[in-house]
Amino acid sequence: MLTFGYALGALTAALAALAFFLETNNLLALASVFFVAGLYSAVQEALEATVTADMVNADTLTMSYGALGTVNGMAKFVSSAAVGLLWTTVSPILAFGVAACLMTAGAITLGKSR
Repeated sequence: MLTFGYALGALTAALAALAFFLETNNLLALASVFFVAGLYSAVQEALEATVTADMVNADTLTMSYGALGTVNGMAKFVSSAAVGLLWTTVSPILAFGVAACLMTAGAITLGKSR
């Protein structure tokens, strides 16, 4: 299920790139992008902690949650900076396109590791 959530993240980035490419201002199309983004966020936020709890021993759970938060925070900072840099220097289409490719690769990797 977490792999599916990450795939929703890749879909969100791809839809955002497509919206910029098509220069859409259609409210329904943009609402669809935000709907998928909301689904992605809900699945990812809810399941990462659950998966962490299933993977670690009970006596290291609090430390594991801290590590998860630290890694997530650092990764979100780096990825946001990279997307922002690409958006500013090249285009939002490339920024979201690269994000979609990387998120797809991550979802596939996670799916294969099971």
